[in-house]
Amino acid sequence: MASFPLDARARVASLSERKATLIKRSCVGLGARTAVVVAAAVGWLWSATGALALPPFTTDAKSSPAKAGRQAELFAVAVGCHSGFDRFVVRARFSTPGYEVRYVTQLIGPSAIPVSVAGTARLLVVIRNARGHTIGRTNLLPAVVTPLCRNLRQIKKVEDFEGVVSFGLGVRRRTRFRVFRLAAPTRIVVDIAH
Repeated sequence: MASFPLDARARVASLSERKATLIKRSCVGLGARTAVVVAAAVGWLWSATGALALPPFTTDAKSSPAKAGRQAELFAVAVGCHSGFDRFVVRARFSTPGYEVRYVTQLIGPSAIPVSVAGTARLLVVIRNARGHTIGRTNLLPAVVTPLCRNLRQIKKVEDFEGVVSFGLGVRRRTRFRVFRLAAPTRIVVDIAH
Protein backbone atom coordinates (compact mmCIF):
# COMPACT_ATOMS: atom_id res chain seq x y z
CA MET A 1 0.00 0.00 0.00
CA ALA A 2 1.23 3.49 -0.81
CA SER A 3 2.29 5.66 2.09
CA PHE A 4 -0.35 8.30 2.82
CA PRO A 5 -0.84 10.44 5.89
CA LEU A 6 -3.41 8.94 8.27
CA ASP A 7 -6.12 11.52 7.47
CA ALA A 8 -5.72 10.84 3.73
CA ARG A 9 -6.15 7.10 4.35
CA ALA A 10 -9.30 7.81 6.35
CA ARG A 11 -10.71 9.91 3.50
CA VAL A 12 -9.95 7.17 0.96
CA ALA A 13 -11.56 4.55 3.22
CA SER A 14 -14.59 6.81 3.73
CA LEU A 15 -14.91 7.34 -0.03
CA SER A 16 -14.68 3.58 -0.64
CA GLU A 17 -17.38 2.96 1.96
CA ARG A 18 -19.64 5.56 0.33
CA LYS A 19 -19.10 3.93 -3.08
CA ALA A 20 -19.97 0.50 -1.66
CA THR A 21 -23.11 1.89 0.02
CA LEU A 22 -24.19 3.60 -3.21
CA ILE A 23 -23.69 0.40 -5.19
CA LYS A 24 -25.61 -1.67 -2.60
CA ARG A 25 -28.53 0.78 -2.63
CA SER A 26 -28.59 0.76 -6.43
CA CYS A 27 -28.83 -3.04 -6.47
CA VAL A 28 -31.63 -3.55 -3.90
CA GLY A 29 -34.48 -5.58 -5.40
CA LEU A 30 -32.55 -6.59 -8.51
CA GLY A 31 -31.61 -10.09 -9.57
CA ALA A 32 -28.01 -11.23 -9.00
CA ARG A 33 -26.99 -10.83 -12.66
CA THR A 34 -28.57 -7.37 -12.96
CA ALA A 35 -27.00 -6.33 -9.64
CA VAL A 36 -23.54 -7.21 -10.95
CA VAL A 37 -24.10 -5.18 -14.13
CA VAL A 38 -25.40 -2.18 -12.17
CA ALA A 39 -22.49 -2.37 -9.72
CA ALA A 40 -19.98 -2.47 -12.56
CA ALA A 41 -21.64 0.47 -14.34
CA VAL A 42 -21.80 2.61 -11.19
CA GLY A 43 -18.16 1.84 -10.37
CA TRP A 44 -17.04 2.70 -13.90
CA LEU A 45 -19.00 5.96 -13.95
CA TRP A 46 -17.65 6.92 -10.53
CA SER A 47 -14.04 6.38 -11.62
CA ALA A 48 -14.57 8.02 -15.02
CA THR A 49 -15.93 11.24 -13.51
CA GLY A 50 -12.93 11.41 -11.17
CA ALA A 51 -10.53 10.98 -14.07
CA LEU A 52 -12.24 13.74 -16.06
CA ALA A 53 -12.36 16.22 -13.16
CA LEU A 54 -11.34 19.71 -14.23
CA PRO A 55 -9.28 22.06 -12.05
CA PRO A 56 -11.20 24.62 -9.99
CA PHE A 57 -11.83 28.21 -11.05
CA THR A 58 -9.63 30.64 -9.06
CA THR A 59 -7.98 34.02 -9.65
CA ASP A 60 -4.51 32.63 -8.80
CA ALA A 61 -1.77 32.48 -11.43
CA LYS A 62 -1.46 29.05 -13.06
CA SER A 63 1.49 27.38 -14.75
CA SER A 64 2.76 24.07 -16.06
CA PRO A 65 6.20 23.28 -17.51
CA ALA A 66 6.81 22.18 -21.08
CA LYS A 67 7.53 18.53 -21.69
CA ALA A 68 11.11 17.87 -22.74
CA GLY A 69 11.68 17.64 -26.46
CA ARG A 70 11.35 19.72 -29.55
CA GLN A 71 9.59 23.05 -29.80
CA ALA A 72 5.81 22.95 -30.18
CA GLU A 73 4.17 24.62 -33.16
CA LEU A 74 0.99 26.51 -32.25
CA PHE A 75 -1.24 26.26 -35.29
CA ALA A 76 -4.73 27.43 -34.31
CA VAL A 77 -6.80 29.24 -31.70
CA ALA A 78 -10.49 28.87 -30.95
CA VAL A 79 -12.99 30.70 -28.76
CA GLY A 80 -16.25 29.46 -27.29
CA CYS A 81 -18.91 31.52 -25.53
CA HIS A 82 -20.65 29.15 -23.04
CA SER A 83 -23.39 29.65 -20.48
CA GLY A 84 -21.15 29.78 -17.37
CA PHE A 85 -17.76 30.61 -18.84
CA ASP A 86 -15.93 31.69 -21.99
CA ARG A 87 -13.20 29.46 -23.44
CA PHE A 88 -9.92 30.23 -25.23
CA VAL A 89 -8.08 27.27 -26.77
CA VAL A 90 -4.62 27.10 -28.35
CA ARG A 91 -3.79 24.02 -30.45
CA ALA A 92 -0.23 22.70 -30.68
CA ARG A 93 1.61 19.97 -32.55
CA PHE A 94 5.02 18.25 -32.41
CA SER A 95 5.40 18.69 -28.62
CA THR A 96 3.66 19.80 -25.41
CA PRO A 97 4.46 23.42 -24.53
CA GLY A 98 4.47 24.92 -21.05
CA TYR A 99 2.18 27.74 -19.99
CA GLU A 100 1.74 30.56 -17.47
CA VAL A 101 -1.58 32.39 -17.12
CA ARG A 102 -2.18 35.34 -14.78
CA TYR A 103 -3.94 38.66 -14.46
CA VAL A 104 -1.81 41.71 -15.26
CA THR A 105 -2.46 45.44 -15.08
CA GLN A 106 -0.95 46.07 -18.51
CA LEU A 107 0.06 43.98 -21.52
CA ILE A 108 3.56 44.81 -22.73
CA GLY A 109 4.77 43.77 -26.19
CA PRO A 110 8.31 42.64 -27.08
CA SER A 111 9.52 46.21 -27.71
CA ALA A 112 8.16 47.44 -24.35
CA ILE A 113 5.16 48.92 -26.16
CA PRO A 114 1.81 48.60 -24.34
CA VAL A 115 -0.80 46.46 -26.10
CA SER A 116 -4.44 47.47 -25.64
CA VAL A 117 -7.37 45.03 -25.64
CA ALA A 118 -11.12 45.47 -25.22
CA GLY A 119 -12.32 45.00 -21.65
CA THR A 120 -11.38 46.33 -18.23
CA ALA A 121 -9.17 43.44 -17.04
CA ARG A 122 -6.35 41.56 -18.77
CA LEU A 123 -5.20 37.96 -18.63
CA LEU A 124 -1.72 37.23 -19.95
CA VAL A 125 -1.26 33.76 -21.47
CA VAL A 126 2.44 32.90 -21.99
CA ILE A 127 3.26 29.68 -23.84
CA ARG A 128 6.87 28.50 -23.62
CA ASN A 129 8.94 26.20 -25.83
CA ALA A 130 6.60 27.07 -28.69
CA ARG A 131 6.30 29.13 -31.85
CA GLY A 132 3.29 30.48 -33.73
CA HIS A 133 4.88 30.24 -37.17
CA THR A 134 6.40 27.60 -39.41
CA ILE A 135 10.14 27.12 -39.72
CA GLY A 136 9.81 29.12 -42.96
CA ARG A 137 8.33 32.02 -40.87
CA THR A 138 4.75 31.69 -42.17
CA ASN A 139 2.45 33.04 -39.45
CA LEU A 140 -0.07 30.45 -38.17
CA LEU A 141 -1.99 32.49 -35.58
CA PRO A 142 -4.34 35.45 -35.92
CA ALA A 143 -3.16 38.79 -34.57
CA VAL A 144 -6.60 39.66 -33.15
CA VAL A 145 -9.80 37.74 -32.37
CA THR A 146 -12.82 39.67 -31.10
CA PRO A 147 -15.51 37.21 -30.00
CA LEU A 148 -17.41 39.66 -27.75
CA CYS A 149 -18.45 36.86 -25.41
CA ARG A 150 -20.17 37.64 -22.13
CA ASN A 151 -16.80 38.13 -20.34
CA LEU A 152 -14.07 37.41 -22.90
CA ARG A 153 -14.11 40.41 -25.22
CA GLN A 154 -10.90 40.24 -27.27
CA ILE A 155 -7.67 38.26 -27.78
CA LYS A 156 -4.47 39.72 -29.19
CA LYS A 157 -1.21 37.97 -29.95
CA VAL A 158 1.34 39.94 -27.96
CA GLU A 159 4.56 38.09 -28.80
CA ASP A 160 5.99 35.27 -30.90
CA PHE A 161 9.73 35.41 -30.37
CA GLU A 162 12.52 33.04 -29.30
CA GLY A 163 10.32 30.15 -28.21
CA VAL A 164 7.73 32.27 -26.39
CA VAL A 165 4.23 33.01 -27.69
CA SER A 166 1.99 35.22 -25.59
CA PHE A 167 -1.62 36.35 -25.86
CA GLY A 168 -3.47 39.12 -24.11
CA LEU A 169 -7.07 38.32 -23.22
CA GLY A 170 -9.28 41.32 -22.62
CA VAL A 171 -12.14 40.52 -20.26
CA ARG A 172 -15.11 42.59 -19.17
CA ARG A 173 -14.31 41.99 -15.50
CA ARG A 174 -11.76 40.14 -13.40
CA THR A 175 -13.25 36.75 -12.53
CA ARG A 176 -12.00 33.30 -11.66
CA PHE A 177 -10.41 31.17 -14.39
CA ARG A 178 -8.97 27.69 -14.88
CA VAL A 179 -6.31 26.31 -17.21
CA PHE A 180 -5.73 22.73 -18.32
CA ARG A 181 -4.36 20.66 -21.17
CA LEU A 182 -6.12 18.27 -23.52
CA ALA A 183 -4.50 15.72 -25.82
CA ALA A 184 -4.92 14.45 -29.41
CA PRO A 185 -4.31 17.17 -30.56
CA THR A 186 -2.44 18.93 -27.78
CA ARG A 187 -4.45 21.91 -26.54
CA ILE A 188 -4.10 24.47 -23.79
CA VAL A 189 -7.52 25.56 -22.55
CA VAL A 190 -8.31 28.72 -20.59
CA ASP A 191 -11.86 28.97 -19.19
CA ILE A 192 -12.91 32.37 -17.80
CA ALA A 193 -15.95 32.42 -15.53
CA HIS A 194 -18.72 34.93 -16.04
